[in-house]
Amino acid sequence: MVQVRETDRRVLTSAALEGALPEEVLLAPWGTVRSTKGDFVVDAEGVREAIEVFAAHGTDVPIDYEHQTLGGEYASPTGQAPAAGWIKRLIARSGEGLFAAIEWTEAAKAQLASKAYRYLSPVALVRKRDRRLVGIHSAALTNKPAIVGMSPVVNSEGLEGEDGLSPLALLRRDVGLGEEADVAEVLAAAGRRISELEEDARRRRVEARIGEAMREGKLVEAQRQWAEELMLRDEGLFDRYLRATPIVVASGRTTPPGASDTARGSESRAHRARIEYRGSALLQKLTDEEAYVAEAVRGG
Repeated sequence: MVQVRETDRRVLTSAALEGALPEEVLLAPWGTVRSTKGDFVVDAEGVREAIEVFAAHGTDVPIDYEHQTLGGEYASPTGQAPAAGWIKRLIARSGEGLFAAIEWTEAAKAQLASKAYRYLSPVALVRKRDRRLVGIHSAALTNKPAIVGMSPVVNSEGLEGEDGLSPLALLRRDVGLGEEADVAEVLAAAGRRISELEEDARRRRVEARIGEAMREGKLVEAQRQWAEELMLRDEGLFDRYLRATPIVVASGRTTPPGASDTARGSESRAHRARIEYRGSALLQKLTDEEAYVAEAVRGG
């Protein structure tokens, strides 16, 4: 067997901003693969053997940095070869190539998202007699791929934002995190911020709808808290209430008139409230009559 470093010609792209790297990566395209380390062939016979060998071995295949797993000229000064990910499964797709299902480490996700590393380079096991790929020894993140015309793991086209910062760096800044924050921390902070903005927008919409209903005479001030709670719990139910309820006060008012005839006004409000309650099946499901009447009188 001859070990040949080869690289994916076209890796599935992913959104670096979201920290989502491809879980299935094309290790070697179908047909003749052109490489500075020597051409080889990927076909049904070879990938079938590669998959059988992988399954028989029973362990994940490592993805490292700069082929440090190979040692020798590729060894790091410390002799260590930390994993960037693990190949969990090999997949053959006729006419496309040999793919790998990958589990990335958090460190590798951050490296790829920040474009510290851009390419994946597998170490192909190539049979001498026919130059056919028959196995995968390992793979590496590198910036010096051997294959001709390959693409980066993360497509960088159009990813740079304002001030020349990457989307990840921009997002770190927007959520108030430092450069040391990893992808998972940035996404968690962004998720919390989005939830806060959505909740704020929802409450503003509730306030606007209730204000409109009060101007139309469908609600009185005493019903404000109840209406807010109802709309936050079930906006559709609130809409049905508004369609079913008659006008409580004159359009444009939020309280009925009354300083000079308070007693008479209270009786009138109670009377109207009873009529309104008894004529609304929806109100009867939400509260009892005396509570509704008392609330209407208090809000007078």
